[in-house]
Amino acid sequence: MPNQSTTDIIKSENDSRSYRSLTLQNQLEVIVISDPDTDKAAAALNVATGSGNDPDDYPGLAHFLEHMLFLGTEKYPEAGEYQSFISKHGGSHNAFTSFEDTNYFFEVDSDYLSPTLDRFAQFFISPLFSEEYVKREINAVHSEYQSKLRDDGRRQFDILKAIINPAHPYSKFSTGSLETLSSKGKALSTREAMLNFYQTEYSANRMSLVILGKESLNQLEQLARELFSPVINRELKVKEVNQPLFTEGQLPGLLTIKPLKARHELKLQFPIPQSTPFYREKPTGYLANLIGHEGNGSLLSALKARGWATGLSAGRGISTRENSLFSIAINLTEDGYKHQSEVINAVFSYLQLLNQSGIELWRYQEQKVLAEQEFRFREQISPIHYVSNLAFSMPRYPAQDLLVAPYLMDNFNESLIREYLSYMTPDNVLITRISPDAETDQVSPWFNGSYAFKAASSDKIVPLSSNIFKLPEPNPFIASNLHLKKAQPTRPINISPVPQATLWFSHDTEFNTPKAQQYFSLQSPVSSESVRNAVLSQMLSSWLKEVSNEFAYPARLAGLDYTVYKHIRGITIQLGGYDEQQHQLLDKLLYLLTRTPIDQESWQLVKQSLIKRWKNADKAPLYHQIMGETSAVLMTPDWNEKQLLSAIEPLTLKDLEAFRSQFLSQIYIDSMIIGNMTQEEALNSFNTVISTLKPTLTKQDVPGIRVHALTENLLQHQPEIEHNDNAVVHYYQGQSASIKDQALWMLAARLLEAPYYHEMRTQQQLGYIVFASYHPMMKLPGLSLIVQSPGHTPEDITQRSNTFIQTFSQQLPDMPDREFEQQKAGLIANLLEKDDHLKARSQGYWRDMALEYTGFDRRQQLATAVEQLSLQDISQLFNKEINGNQSRQLIVSYQSGSTRFSDSGTLKARLPAVDQ
Repeated sequence: MPNQSTTDIIKSENDSRSYRSLTLQNQLEVIVISDPDTDKAAAALNVATGSGNDPDDYPGLAHFLEHMLFLGTEKYPEAGEYQSFISKHGGSHNAFTSFEDTNYFFEVDSDYLSPTLDRFAQFFISPLFSEEYVKREINAVHSEYQSKLRDDGRRQFDILKAIINPAHPYSKFSTGSLETLSSKGKALSTREAMLNFYQTEYSANRMSLVILGKESLNQLEQLARELFSPVINRELKVKEVNQPLFTEGQLPGLLTIKPLKARHELKLQFPIPQSTPFYREKPTGYLANLIGHEGNGSLLSALKARGWATGLSAGRGISTRENSLFSIAINLTEDGYKHQSEVINAVFSYLQLLNQSGIELWRYQEQKVLAEQEFRFREQISPIHYVSNLAFSMPRYPAQDLLVAPYLMDNFNESLIREYLSYMTPDNVLITRISPDAETDQVSPWFNGSYAFKAASSDKIVPLSSNIFKLPEPNPFIASNLHLKKAQPTRPINISPVPQATLWFSHDTEFNTPKAQQYFSLQSPVSSESVRNAVLSQMLSSWLKEVSNEFAYPARLAGLDYTVYKHIRGITIQLGGYDEQQHQLLDKLLYLLTRTPIDQESWQLVKQSLIKRWKNADKAPLYHQIMGETSAVLMTPDWNEKQLLSAIEPLTLKDLEAFRSQFLSQIYIDSMIIGNMTQEEALNSFNTVISTLKPTLTKQDVPGIRVHALTENLLQHQPEIEHNDNAVVHYYQGQSASIKDQALWMLAARLLEAPYYHEMRTQQQLGYIVFASYHPMMKLPGLSLIVQSPGHTPEDITQRSNTFIQTFSQQLPDMPDREFEQQKAGLIANLLEKDDHLKARSQGYWRDMALEYTGFDRRQQLATAVEQLSLQDISQLFNKEINGNQSRQLIVSYQSGSTRFSDSGTLKARLPAVDQ
């Protein structure tokens, strides 16, 4: 009943926050969360309507409405006021539209929850939907649509929509474009259609609100009641869809897709009833865990052994209230694509094995134990993502189970698991083949994806012998000793007894989890002395990840995580999770790295995967590519993908073996251990690494990254890219790497962020992707202005950016003192924001160490420097180094349809290095 409230919400033992569930008089469901220690307040509101409810004559209207809600309300009519207010007070905001939901969310400095929430609530009480912004925002939605035209994921989604049941609303185009949002030839204007949608789809009884703040539960409840009770309850029912995702006789079907990226993939998708009502039993989660297992004897292991696959995932894909698609996705090698029939047969063979002997109580109980451990020691995520996720989940779970629902496995229901497994048959499958070699005869309507679709014959699917598989053994990595070795956290100290390595250590149990993070950076001067060695360094790290995966996969399931990655100086091995079993994982990784022969099968998988990755780099979002080109011009060593591809082609297995020996014979080690480990345990781990790898160099023997200094003459770079949009990165480089100058440029970027976005995107409608951001290169500060546009040339964008900077610089001295101090306070709040969990803290320490801030107080130093800045300091920066005669600028631009030689190497050779 409305106006009831309860605190009977099941939460993790590791969660010190207080929760309350309430229902307002208007039937709006609310969760309030009190966290007295939070430095960020956050809120999210989920509306149980989305693109699935778009009217037939206005595809994309729900998404368009989401955009328009941000552009003024009766109480706060200025279009950019909400964004500006949040930006001033250290926050951020966003929204998304999905098939069944539209989700709005923000976070802000915890002192400003009430005024931000007041602005937020007005979206759902009195939005203006001003006519003057309708056309502009249609352009923004169209620009967003255009920016994704070369995105393979969007293309494949568009193709799936094209073949599923046209009577099902999932088949609709959901993004929106100039064409679909135009009122030409329609009974209602765009604004009238939007108002009608708002009035017939947005209602308090369809809304779920989450508020998190430092205030008490009573205060937060009062805020919710005062600010959101005026939301109108139109008593709208959630609409049910009675149509199936596929029409009668459509399955089994064979869908063939030709992607832009050079990759081969096979998907088997099975329509199943929605399993969310069985969240306590988790039938599809149980099956996904076994199908997606990567350990010894698994489906993936068998496919890898034949050289057919490099990865596999399983679980629910697209999902509606009534139905889902259970998906098994396999990344294939070139040989695997040639043997796709055998791969399909292998999948059904493994499903047959599950049906015969895989549905067992002990397996379910093992998954249950792991889920319970994960919930018990659940670590916090950022407030903005937390509230958004909870608001999205509220329509799906009872309030008391909202937090625990994803982890519950209360009831082993064998018949229910078998029921869901019964849908995974050759007669009920959509087989999707994805390959650049595919032959296609159709094009999807909105994203121009190339595909072919035809009926498949289930008679040709013949399961292999299940003897090639083995179901997982009991997991040996499940932690049993979850004891906290309590200690007050301190900043890391170097406790290494040898000059060939450092060990930065901090015994830290502040987050109340029996977990630790270990980092070991193996650094060698040979790692990046040439493009060939850079490729071999990448191959060595990729190979170690590949050959360790089968052994380490059960460890991942048990809450241990690890990664191996390449960097300029060498490779890093990182371990995390429950500390009890980390030594086993570390021992195995060191054994593999130093003593295991490199076999032909793993060598081929690694080489193929890297070739695919580098070939596909030019399919990344355009603004990512030109930002990458900015780094390529200004940093050394750095090689582009064409150089990497050229270097990898002739390499052999013997080359990697030789490089491994050379690399390991000349290393220095930087390491860090943070968390639930004593100093003695940390030294034991460190000594294991030292005794195995026997480092011989010191830190000074390994060169680092050099950043090149721009001159006071404007430098321009026009890389060779292929895209349908235009884009510009206008980069301004600082002259000093001092803490004061870093703080200056950070604050300059912050002051520009909201007005640049408002002017270039909302007012001038240059494109959907527009932002100003702080852009350091190592310690050297900088600023980037980025615009990706479907219709404006790079020259036009640059001219408009220059005009904006000139105007902003002239107006800056007149900024009110109160506003300037608010901006400073917002930046300081961001710099001093508390870490949410141990991994975030350790990553911050690790970055500080890499930049040689071994007092591990860089953020505090920056905050102090920001506090001391004056408006005059910022004005001088703009007048001299951004808009003045000392400005050091690089413009990286791309114009659609142009073909230019990438000259980053030539430019780099002309620039001196910066002394940092």
